[in-house]
Amino acid sequence: MDGFLPINKPKGITSHDAVAFARRRLKIRKIGHAGTLDPMATGVLVLGIGSATRLLEFIQNTEKVYEAEITFGATSSTDDAEGKLTDFPNSQNFNQADFEKILPEFIGEIHQIPPQFSALKIAGEAAYKIARRGEKMKLPPRLVQIHEIKIHRFNFPKVEISVRCGSGTYIRSLARDLGARLESGGYLSKLTRTRVGSFELNRALPLRSIRAEKITSIEAGLPLPPISLTRGEAEKVQNGQKISARTSEPRVAAFFENRFLAILVLEEKKHSLKPEKVFPQNLPAEKLIEFALRKIS
Repeated sequence: MDGFLPINKPKGITSHDAVAFARRRLKIRKIGHAGTLDPMATGVLVLGIGSATRLLEFIQNTEKVYEAEITFGATSSTDDAEGKLTDFPNSQNFNQADFEKILPEFIGEIHQIPPQFSALKIAGEAAYKIARRGEKMKLPPRLVQIHEIKIHRFNFPKVEISVRCGSGTYIRSLARDLGARLESGGYLSKLTRTRVGSFELNRALPLRSIRAEKITSIEAGLPLPPISLTRGEAEKVQNGQKISARTSEPRVAAFFENRFLAILVLEEKKHSLKPEKVFPQNLPAEKLIEFALRKIS
């Protein structure tokens, strides 16, 4: 049983809790998730089942969309409603036109400092563990991509927006930075992730409704351009050998007789495709035996 299962994570549980529930419900140990959602957040969490756990990085690196509510006039120790709130000194009021005016500064490639309470590692330890001890740390800014910010409702001090962004973007940090820019202070008060790559919220199952027959196959869920292999190419790939390149895509999903076999990476200088991850277990047993016999002979 291999593939992807998009769920609608409820508020109040961690992403790890959701994985643990899925393991018990589906009676499968090998389950992981693509991209953490904080306990206060709801929405799309893509689970990888079986061998698809090895492919979650490709799901995690896809574009995401969030619906967020930001509350201005205060800051939070965690940059969201879960932390200790502090009134912002001399907080400035602003109108929708003021808010719209500064949004272009936060669109495109921007540098963003992650929240102190995050899972990022500092000298091998998660930042949130250091923060819980009351220790201050300096997290380096990271380059992230924000494609679009739309205003859905402006009712100061609360503003509801949607954010379309690349992997690694912290909406908590965006809320904090918008508040700082407007000299008002701000924190994330609600968050729902509505899309991860091609997985949308309207296709995500409530956690307690998950079942095996709802798992999306690797073939249907993997967000990479596909190529079909000949028998000879499939044999080479299965044995970790390169094949001639016939695509300019940097990374592709390789199929043999409509079954997923491998992730291949382009080596431009050598005009070849190199196996990065191989999944021979996805082929029927008779094909594996046939390949093995051909190799012996």
